[in-house]
Amino acid sequence: MKFSDVEPLFLPSDISIFDQYDDGDPYSDAGYIANFRLILEAIQKKIPLDVYFFSKKGKKLHSVILPEYLEYSEKDDKFRLVGSDSKFKTTINLGRIAECTFYKKPFLTNYQENKIENICQVSFELTDQRNTLERVLLHFAHFKKCAKKVSDDRYLVTIYYDKEDEMEMVIRILSFGPTIKVVEPTHFIELIKKRLIEQKSCEI
Repeated sequence: MKFSDVEPLFLPSDISIFDQYDDGDPYSDAGYIANFRLILEAIQKKIPLDVYFFSKKGKKLHSVILPEYLEYSEKDDKFRLVGSDSKFKTTINLGRIAECTFYKKPFLTNYQENKIENICQVSFELTDQRNTLERVLLHFAHFKKCAKKVSDDRYLVTIYYDKEDEMEMVIRILSFGPTIKVVEPTHFIELIKKRLIEQKSCEI
């Protein structure tokens, strides 16, 4: 039911989001919508995709991908297609896809054999202040994870991520401030320390 004679209480322009970039995906674009639907069907039916897309520098690239899933970045307000080409894992921002069709020729990938080697994990203690637990679970919704309660307001959270996304994971965890403390692995703790030192030196 439509109420054309009723004025809306607010408009999207009235909302100011302080923890999200303002260049999210073009959700109302017809081409974007068509690509999104095609990719979803390809994931469900395990059909390879013939994809033309633009790199960060604007160069048009081509790849044949066996899609695995779509992931959404709340902070970036963007969807990414995650899959594998003939040898490696591939991640493409949907907003950069120019053309996307089903690939109808035989396609084989041996990426599955090496996939486990790229999976890393980080564990941190979380103090549940101001709904921190809820915010963390929402923020990392598209990652495999587990959370264990260790006291009344403390939890141990472990998140599994791809090695290629390690620096992004460091930045995401630091965004929660002192309510989160990384406990393992050691090399991730060192990355946290290095990042904090760099921020201090730049007076960020």
